[in-house]
Amino acid sequence: MKPENLVKAVKILDNHIPKELDDPNSIAQAAEKLELKNFNQSELVNGFNLFFAQRFEDRLQIFNRITPPVIGDLMALVTEKLGLAKQQIFDPEIVFPDLIFQFASHFGRSVYGRAADPIIDASLKKLANIYRFDFTDSDHGKIVVSRILGIDFAAEMNHFFKASNLKLGESAILLVNNSDLQSNSFAEILKKNKNMALLAIIELPTKLFKHSEMRSSLLILRRKVDNEKVTAQVLLAQIPELSNKEDFSKFVSQLETWKKENL
Repeated sequence: MKPENLVKAVKILDNHIPKELDDPNSIAQAAEKLELKNFNQSELVNGFNLFFAQRFEDRLQIFNRITPPVIGDLMALVTEKLGLAKQQIFDPEIVFPDLIFQFASHFGRSVYGRAADPIIDASLKKLANIYRFDFTDSDHGKIVVSRILGIDFAAEMNHFFKASNLKLGESAILLVNNSDLQSNSFAEILKKNKNMALLAIIELPTKLFKHSEMRSSLLILRRKVDNEKVTAQVLLAQIPELSNKEDFSKFVSQLETWKKENL
């Protein structure tokens, strides 16, 4: 991805999409008419996600559903290093159309998902076409990637397990608030869903969050295989600040070592 192309993509969107368009579906519909063929997939995804963040900065109800692109990048890195990627990337409960595409831009995979919000849902196919993703449902093996907002953590997680329909051996990587992972509800959820194995809790860099109550982690779960007797040791890790290249390299090595020993 060329930085100059990313800047150019954001400028094109800002200059040609009317300010009065204030929902993702209307923006995607307008963007379908723009000439964007000179940008690659990563430039388009990152450009749109930066544009969305700027366009909705003053609308907290929408802005709070937007996930910083770097988090999608880190989720993809962890998924790759642990060897969890499958043929399809799926999100059963998309809260905003940024995370799944940011994540998917790191893999040559088909993408599919649904959103409870009809406006968000209507935008998904349009954006997938703009980004040049194959947006189709299939029976192929999948990795599930999603964000749990934590408005009603227990209800959201229970719905997630039902809607994701994880098959034996399939995994999910979720963005979850730290406060929810430390709650009694989380322990009860794991106890209730005995067919799910907890693989990892990986805390994101602290500097990604303006306020301590917003701090979040990556939660990785896997649907147990029938008669699975050996349980992987849970990976508990902290992603260092991204500016610390030495510590970040050690973190990547930690992922690779854990994979060799447990998966």
